[in-house]
Amino acid sequence: MRLFSSPESVVRGEPSWLALLETVWATLLCWGVAGYFHTHWPITLPLGIAPLLLLRSPASTTKGARWFAAYLADKTKITPLGTPIRFWAILLPLIVGVTTLFTSLLAERLLPHYSQWALFLRATAVGLVAMWIAMAIAVAGAMVGSVVVALTVAFALAVGAARAGVVELAFAWALAVTLMGMAAALIAIMWMGAVAGEGELAVAILLAGLPWIVGIWLRSLGVRLLATLCHPWQGLLAMPDNWRRIVWVLDGRHPPELVPGLSLQTRALSWVEIQTVIHSRGVMKRLFGLLAFCCFFLPAILYRWSLKSTLWLYWPLLYLQPLPRSQDRSEQEQWRITLQGGHWEHSRRWLSLPLAIIASWAHYYPQLFWTTEWHILYPDLDVVAAWQGFALALILLTLAIHGAGRAVFPLNGLIGLVWLRNLAGIIFLLWTGLLAYSLGVVS
Repeated sequence: MRLFSSPESVVRGEPSWLALLETVWATLLCWGVAGYFHTHWPITLPLGIAPLLLLRSPASTTKGARWFAAYLADKTKITPLGTPIRFWAILLPLIVGVTTLFTSLLAERLLPHYSQWALFLRATAVGLVAMWIAMAIAVAGAMVGSVVVALTVAFALAVGAARAGVVELAFAWALAVTLMGMAAALIAIMWMGAVAGEGELAVAILLAGLPWIVGIWLRSLGVRLLATLCHPWQGLLAMPDNWRRIVWVLDGRHPPELVPGLSLQTRALSWVEIQTVIHSRGVMKRLFGLLAFCCFFLPAILYRWSLKSTLWLYWPLLYLQPLPRSQDRSEQEQWRITLQGGHWEHSRRWLSLPLAIIASWAHYYPQLFWTTEWHILYPDLDVVAAWQGFALALILLTLAIHGAGRAVFPLNGLIGLVWLRNLAGIIFLLWTGLLAYSLGVVS
C-alpha cells in the first residue's frame, strides 16, 4: 500500500492509506450522526444511492462519457421542429408539470394573507424561482429557445396563482419579472462568448447562471443512470471491483468528475477548467466558478464519502475474486500467479484477523455490539450465529486459498475454493443485510 493515491496507482488499483483512513472516518461520521440525531437516514441513504456507482461497468462508463460529451458539444438539441416527439411529448410536459408543481406549492405557502409590497416581493420571488426551475430543466434537456421557457413559466405561474387565490396584480408583477428575467438571460449568452463585463456578469449569474449549472448537473445524473441501466449484467460483474476502488483506492488526492470518464472525451467542465475559472480575474467569474464547483464536484465528493461509509455492509465484496474466463492453461496459471501475488489477496488475509476478533466478541460480549445508546434491540441469536458461521467460512477459505496457491496444488481445486469463497461472500452480504434489518438499522 502507498500513502497517497496518484493517477498511476488509481489505474493499477493500488490501495492507499489515506483512502482507508477516509473510509473509516466516513463510516464513523455517518453512524455518529445517526446516533446523535436518533435517525437511520445517514446510514440507509448511502445504501440506496450506492448502486448508481457500484453497478457501473467499463461499457456504461464509456457510453455515459460519450453521451455527455455530445451534449456539451450541442449535438443533442431538442427543438420543436428537429425533434418534435421528444420536445412536445416529453420535455415540454415535463417542464410544465414540474414547474407548475413547485410554483403552486410556493404560491400557496408564500402569497396568501399578504398585501401591497410584501405581496409584490413574495410574488417576485415565486416568479424568479419558477424561472430557475424551468430553465434548469430546459438546460438538462438541451433545449434551445428562451421564449418557450418563458411561456412555460407563465403557464406555471398562472396555475400556481389560481390555486393560491392570489390577486391579479401580484400575478401580473411576478409574470413581468419572469419575462424580464428571460430577456436578461440573453446577457448570459453574451458572457459565454466572453464579451460581457462585471455588471452584465452579475445579472447573468443571478438570472441564468444558477439554473444553467443545476441543469447541467441534472443532465449528468440522468446520463449516468441511463448508461448504467444499459449494461446491468456487466455492472453486476464489476460491482466488487467498483466497491474496492472507491473504498481502498480513491482518496482526496484524486479529483472527482462530473461524469466518470469524461476527461477522456473532452476537457469541458473538468476539475482543471473550473479551477481556472475560480482563479481568473473578476469577482463575478470567480463566483460563477465557485457555484460550478459546489454543484458539479462537491456532490461528487460527498457521494464518494457516503459510499465509503457503507463499509459496514458491503465489506464482504472485498472477498469476491473474478474467476478465469478462459480454458487456456497458460492463462489459468497466470490467474493463479496474479491471485497469490496481488495486493487484494494480501488485504483479504489481513482482514481475516479483525473479522475473527469481531465475530468472537459478538458472541462472548454482545453488549459491545447490540446494546447502544440508540436503543437498538437485541437481534435474533440464530441470525447472529449464522453471521458468525459465514465469517468463519470466509476466514477458513481465505487461509485455504493461501495454502493452495502453490503450483503443486491442482488448479481446478484452487478455482473451486475461490468459487466457494465467492458464494460465501455473497451469502454473507445478504445475511449482514438481514441482520441489520433485524436490528432496525435498515427498515
